[in-house]
Amino acid sequence: MLIPIDEARSLIENMSVSPVRRARLDPMSAVGKVLAEDVIALRDTPERDISAMDGFAFRFSDLQEMKELRIVGKLFPSTRELPTLGRGEAYYITTGAPLPVGADTVARAEFTRVVGNTLTINGPVSRGKDVRQRGEDVKAGELLIPRGTYLTPYHLPILLQQRINEVEVLDISFCIFGNGDEIVPWGSEGDGIPDSIGPAFMKLLERFGRTHYQGIARDNLDDVKKMISKCAGGFDFVLSIGGSSVGERDFVKRAISEMGKLLFEGVSTNVIKRGAVGIVSGKPILVLPGQIVSAVTTFHEHGLHILTRMTGMELREYVKCRLGSEVTVDHKMDSTYLVKLDGDRAFPLRWGVGLYSELGKASGFTILRRGTTYREGEEIVVQRFL
Repeated sequence: MLIPIDEARSLIENMSVSPVRRARLDPMSAVGKVLAEDVIALRDTPERDISAMDGFAFRFSDLQEMKELRIVGKLFPSTRELPTLGRGEAYYITTGAPLPVGADTVARAEFTRVVGNTLTINGPVSRGKDVRQRGEDVKAGELLIPRGTYLTPYHLPILLQQRINEVEVLDISFCIFGNGDEIVPWGSEGDGIPDSIGPAFMKLLERFGRTHYQGIARDNLDDVKKMISKCAGGFDFVLSIGGSSVGERDFVKRAISEMGKLLFEGVSTNVIKRGAVGIVSGKPILVLPGQIVSAVTTFHEHGLHILTRMTGMELREYVKCRLGSEVTVDHKMDSTYLVKLDGDRAFPLRWGVGLYSELGKASGFTILRRGTTYREGEEIVVQRFL
């Protein structure tokens, strides 16, 4: 029986889940994973006042009083012992070098004139000009990167600059298998339809931990049960792909019902209607349809909700935007539409459950009500794809 999507969401929200495993990794290895803890800054960035430009460092009040300053030395990023600035003195300084004690301003080299050791400023300058203040970028003790963040290569420099040697990331173990005599397992050769969906989830889920591909369960109840038993016995989260409909060779939901509990067998929303959720041996099982668009949108609707519950972190991202074109939902139930985001506009893509080419263009999806015409510019909510 298909249930309303809000009821399915409520069942997931109230399902029993176990705490997930975590791992501590060095920053380089953690890139591509999801943070399981807040990362707090250990030190100020920069750690002292430094020059933002090549030029000369001095005390602004001295310039106002004397007009000419005396150059007494040079400072570089490698400088460790900082001199104290005397009255009327200036230091040549390079970008990133620490300012002498007492200096508060830098004049860019192109705005200066040097005769012997005498410095004259002949360009725009003001107190604090071209000085990066201590802690201007990051202050010690502040939140650097919040938990739940997907770490990218752009996070790596700040972690390394902060001398953070390891961070805690999610370490969930996933078991993935497909269903159907006609499906050829990924990595194998043979007549039939190659598994093109399982590998996509293997890569997608790596951010949350480790993925284990178990191949294909054949079209009989015993084989499906053996696969579920193997997965639920050794892994944290099980994804079954295909065999989710009501045909005489669709055994996954029946197997879950006999081995554990099927929370719901589907929802009254097109495209994701055959997606189901169950529990076997205390492990959540997400049943994905065997069509690519249905599988991906079902995972984002139900699977990310389950992972949000398991981790205690909101892993879904929703955005409000406006329709880029008119849409009439002339289906018998609410429907899921892929959309491509462009600025604050969401442009619906071709509708269908197996359109590989459209999925490659999509930024996310939205669910629209049956029997409704949505005008161009009308506000909708889109769930972004990971």
